Amino acid sequence: MHSCRNNIGKYILIWSYLAIYLFTFIGLSLLDIHKVNAGSSQGYPEAPEIITDYCILMDADTGNILYEKNSNEQCYPASVTKLMTALLVVENCNMSDTLTVSSNAVASVKYGDATAGLKKGEEFTIEQALNIMLIKSANDMAYALGEYVGGSIANFATMMNKKAEELGCLNTHFSNASGLTDVNHYTTAYDMALICRAVIDVPAIMNAISYTKSYSVPPTNMTSDTRYYKLSHSMVTGKYLYEHCIGGKTGYTDAAGHTLATFAEKDGLRLICIIFNSTDEERYQDTTALFEYAFNNFHRVNISENEDSFSFNQGLGLSAFGINGKALKSRTGITLSIPSEDYLLIPNGVHFSELSREIVYNQTTEESELSGGYASIYYYYDNHPVGQTNLIIPMSSNTTISTGLPYLTAAGSDNTNTVYTLQGGRYIAVNLWLFIGAVCIIVLIIVLILHSKKTRHDLRFD
Repeated sequence: MHSCRNNIGKYILIWSYLAIYLFTFIGLSLLDIHKVNAGSSQGYPEAPEIITDYCILMDADTGNILYEKNSNEQCYPASVTKLMTALLVVENCNMSDTLTVSSNAVASVKYGDATAGLKKGEEFTIEQALNIMLIKSANDMAYALGEYVGGSIANFATMMNKKAEELGCLNTHFSNASGLTDVNHYTTAYDMALICRAVIDVPAIMNAISYTKSYSVPPTNMTSDTRYYKLSHSMVTGKYLYEHCIGGKTGYTDAAGHTLATFAEKDGLRLICIIFNSTDEERYQDTTALFEYAFNNFHRVNISENEDSFSFNQGLGLSAFGINGKALKSRTGITLSIPSEDYLLIPNGVHFSELSREIVYNQTTEESELSGGYASIYYYYDNHPVGQTNLIIPMSSNTTISTGLPYLTAAGSDNTNTVYTLQGGRYIAVNLWLFIGAVCIIVLIIVLILHSKKTRHDLRFD
């Protein structure tokens, strides 16, 4: 009898060790597979050698930065400033309105400055004036447009700075409409890229800065000659012609050096490149190299077509149990969604599943601040940001919703409307197999302890 009980104990012990080994092996194998998959692709694409010290390459649609070098350092923008001037002109004027050139505008230029040779009292349509300013980079016309829109250059500069702030520029201050050197007239490559994100969707501006022919202005009330102007951006019309370039603006002063803002598009990907304080040749070479770097190494990936877990794996690991896209609920369903048009820009050969996520929950209870989403999801590859989106929970404004989702809590209810906010909480991600393995191990340990006690008890009374 005693031998039989010992044999049973041995078998239980052997099977317990085998079970522990089995689940440990499965867990470690899953972890190893995860590590292999996460590191199976090559690292983030290596950027080309860029000579320019102040530059940025930005995805125009998402604002994602693909390359930057001292992009938050303040620089003189020179005539790239005229893109901001043009933006305010389009926003505040009708293209058919008539502008009359003032004496101040004529006197604003000095010898050697870019000028359209305007005359006091000369009349142009706003459309003509805008094209002359951008294509010729005429400082006298920039002054005339600034006066027309703002009433004075000082007022117009105030409008420029307000607009820059609205666009998210934090290190920018404008003092004139043309970009002539002034200690109080500066910006950064990053801020200028933000301005260009607004410009790229304005046809009146993009048409001017991509004009490949000579722009002609017929005789005016002050001259009998037809004027001809040609865009000087060499990636649009000149020596450094680039097939994917869709427009750009040049700039130069002794203090600013050669500056450049350029737009490019290929296969739906729209890019902005800003170059400050460079040379004439290097600004084009660096811009071309950065565009090629982006077009050859990255591709667009739609988020909504690939994302199936949203914030679940940041909660209790619910996606591991096959629960995706739907929130737990007690009465009414809540579907988590993201904007269908949002996409990421990830390296070629990298799969969506290899990206890491960071979810930032919106803690506010103000409905006006919830319009952008209940949470923001940031995506990274190899520690490089590749894009972001918003987590949205669409629901009827007259429906009271009760939910058991651990990170979705009611912020307030008046029986007709309930506002919910996502809260980060203190949750941990759970791997299903490791969780089951751990539970089995704990149960086996308890069984072994109980068996050991029973064995000692039986031996005591044998």
